[in-house]
Amino acid sequence: MSDTDKLDILTRVEGHGFVELVREGERVVDARFHLHESPRLFEALLLGRRFDEVAEIACRICSICSTVHKVAALQAVEQVLDVRISRQTRLLRELAVEGGQIESHALNIFCLALPDYLGVGGFPGLAVVAPVEMQLGLKIKALGNLIQETVGGRAIHPFNLLIGGLGKVPVEDKLRLVLDQLAETREGAATVTHFVSSLRETLPLLPAPECCAVSGGTALFGDVLATSCGEVIPANAVASWLNEQNETHSHAKVCRFDGEGIFMAGPLSRLKLLIPPEYANSLSGAPVSASLLARAIELNQALERAMAITRILLAEGIRKEAPPTVIPKAGEATALIEAPRGTLLHSYRFDSHGICVAANIITPTAINQAAMEQSLRQLVSAMEGADHDQVKTACERLIRCFDPCISCAVH
Repeated sequence: MSDTDKLDILTRVEGHGFVELVREGERVVDARFHLHESPRLFEALLLGRRFDEVAEIACRICSICSTVHKVAALQAVEQVLDVRISRQTRLLRELAVEGGQIESHALNIFCLALPDYLGVGGFPGLAVVAPVEMQLGLKIKALGNLIQETVGGRAIHPFNLLIGGLGKVPVEDKLRLVLDQLAETREGAATVTHFVSSLRETLPLLPAPECCAVSGGTALFGDVLATSCGEVIPANAVASWLNEQNETHSHAKVCRFDGEGIFMAGPLSRLKLLIPPEYANSLSGAPVSASLLARAIELNQALERAMAITRILLAEGIRKEAPPTVIPKAGEATALIEAPRGTLLHSYRFDSHGICVAANIITPTAINQAAMEQSLRQLVSAMEGADHDQVKTACERLIRCFDPCISCAVH
């Protein structure tokens, strides 16, 4: 006869969830990752809205992820309306997305994950055992916010990113300030990967699932989904391939994929699909727990890309550009982008008056739910015989490897 063992509310994750272990006698036979934060019904809220309202509403799905949601929504709307953006607008959007990457990765590494490796319960403990690292993390996170504020008008729910352009382009002095701080912070951040590599592993070495990530464009951007199985799926077919389903144990839809495979999205997936040569030994065949190292590597990559983009913008000169006049039309489009936690999809259909008649948003955490549950089962199997507290602690740490954004998932 089956019995369930509910682990306490998960800590140091975005949103509210818990893990439930299913037992038969003393043996754990199943594990479920419950997202019980209340459904927020954003897709329903978007129905009946004008094309120029969609991105403004969609970016409210999350605070940490608001910039990348805004850009993904704008890209989908622009595809429907045949709006082409300038090179300057494209570079500024890329810079804003990299700012979100920097902010989110710094938050996860230094505030959410690091306590697991240093034996403290949370952020206050870090101030005691790792004050230098904590201050570095806060500095990097603040820089990510500054970049998003400079381009988007504010770090959370950016209002300056518009269909076809920006409301106001950043002044040169602001971009020079960003560049100066990037150069200053980059030197300190170069030590992060070495520091993370030196941390003692706290989990069994669980195999990572198959991987998927956006491809076909500049870093974090593209028009296809690539997988470690060799599949290349065009944007308009990705939603069907992900195969989201309603399931009773989660307030977010769960991706079940086209077939029997389970796929993982996020930093480790992105790097596994295109391993930088200098990290080939540490990432090839890397376990799920290598996600922390992957975030540290990506943090440095994001800082480097942000510096490169800012230098290009300054070298080419910032020009005032008014967003184009947009004429409503009927159509449907899907945009793909890599959010800090993995692949993000925004898909919309509009009628001839530019009114939204269908909306579909698939978030990284929805994609990762099946991978998290598979890894939880592997973990409890690997820890058979361990006491309840050890299993509970390990399950929490494993979930934090995926860095779920539950608020996004229950959109």
